[in-house]
Amino acid sequence: MRTNLHPDEALVLVLDAASEAHRYLAREQIPLEHALGRALAEEIRSPIDHPPFDKAAMDGFAYRKGEPRSTYTVIDAVPAGRASESPLGEGEAIRIMTGAPIPLGATGVQRVEWTREAGTDAQGRPLITFTLQEKITNIIARGENLRQGELLLSPRILQPQDIGILATGGIAQVSVYRKPRVCVISTGNEIVAAGTPLPPSCIFDSNGPQLVAQAQMAGAEARFLGIVPDREEDLRRTLAEALAASDIVILSGGVSMGDFDLIPKVLRQLEVEPVFHTLKMRPGKPTFFGRRDRVAVFGLPGNPVSTFVNFEVFVKPYVLACMGLDHTPRTVRARLASPLSRKGSDRVEFHPCTLEKDELGMLARPLQYHGSSMITVLAHAQVLVRMELGQERIEAGEYLNARLIRA
Repeated sequence: MRTNLHPDEALVLVLDAASEAHRYLAREQIPLEHALGRALAEEIRSPIDHPPFDKAAMDGFAYRKGEPRSTYTVIDAVPAGRASESPLGEGEAIRIMTGAPIPLGATGVQRVEWTREAGTDAQGRPLITFTLQEKITNIIARGENLRQGELLLSPRILQPQDIGILATGGIAQVSVYRKPRVCVISTGNEIVAAGTPLPPSCIFDSNGPQLVAQAQMAGAEARFLGIVPDREEDLRRTLAEALAASDIVILSGGVSMGDFDLIPKVLRQLEVEPVFHTLKMRPGKPTFFGRRDRVAVFGLPGNPVSTFVNFEVFVKPYVLACMGLDHTPRTVRARLASPLSRKGSDRVEFHPCTLEKDELGMLARPLQYHGSSMITVLAHAQVLVRMELGQERIEAGEYLNARLIRA
C-alpha cells in the first residue's frame, strides 16, 4: 500500500483500476427517449446526409440565379415537407418556405423581404420583382452540415442537444454502458439524518446526500445505505452489503488515525486490498482507495468540503473512466483577482473561488475559507484553484487553470 502520495500519482492508480473495470462493464441497447444522462458506448456515424436534400435557408422565391431579369412569374408554392413537381423555366420563380426542397433548375432563393408584387401575367399567375440583389444562394446544400458516414457523436454522457442530434439522424436506439452501481455510506456517532431532531453535540449528515448527488451527476446509479455508527460490527455488516451490491463503494468519515477511525481495519477484515492511504493534499489528506475483485472502495474524509473535493478529483474520474469516457476536468483560464497565500506548502491544495469577468477576461476570486468543515463556502464557489507543492503564494494577476465545479 502506498502512503502520503502526491494526488497526481494517486489519480494514476485510480485510473489504472478504472481501466480494468471498464473491460467488465456491460453495454445495453436503450430507446433514445431514455438515453439522457447515459454514457454512449460507441462512436455513431451518420446514416444520412445532413441535410438529406438541398433546401431553402429562408422564406422566399426559388429562381435561376444570374438571369438578367426584373420580373418573374410565380408558378408554384412549396411548403416544408413537399417537393415541387414543376421544374423551373426561364423567367420563372417558385414560392418556397424555409426547409423546403429546392426545385429542379433553381440555383438561388431570393428572400421574401427583398421582393414585391408586380401584378399578374396573361394567365393570371402572380408576378414579382426583386428589390435588392442577393449576394449568396440562400441554399443549404445536401450534406453541407455532415456527410453520410461521418462522425455524428463520440462517446460521452448524453446531454439534451445530443438527443436532438441523434434524433435528426433517425437513430431510435443507442448502445450505452450500464450505469456503475454506487453504494454510499456515512459513518460517525455524531451525525444524524436531515429531518430528524438534532441531539446535542451532533450535526446533520451532508456527506451522504451530497455524495449520492455527485455520483448521479457523474452518470452512476447511486444508493445511500445510511448512517453507520462507529462500531466494528455495524460497519462490517453494512460494508459487506455494499461490496456485494455495487461496483463502487464510497465511505465518508472514519478513515483517519483516530481511536474511532475504524474503516481501514474493517476493510482489511473484508479482504479489501488497499492501494493507497493518505495523500499530500489539502483538503483530503486521509483519503483511502482500495479494491476487492472488481469493486473499488473510496474512503473519504468526514469534513464535507474534503468529501466534495475528493469526489471531484478521484471518484468522478473513476466513474467516467470505467465507462470509457474522458475524465479530464473542465477548466477555465483565469487571472487571480487577489493574492492567495498559505503558511505551509507540503501539500497540493485546492482553494474555492468565485468566477468573474472583466475587460481582460475571467477572474478567479478566492473566497474566505476557514477549513474543510465549512461546507457553506461551496454555495458561492464556482471553481477550485490549485496550489502546488512548494508553492506558498500566488500573486494577484497571475494566470492559472481554474477547475470548474459549477456549470
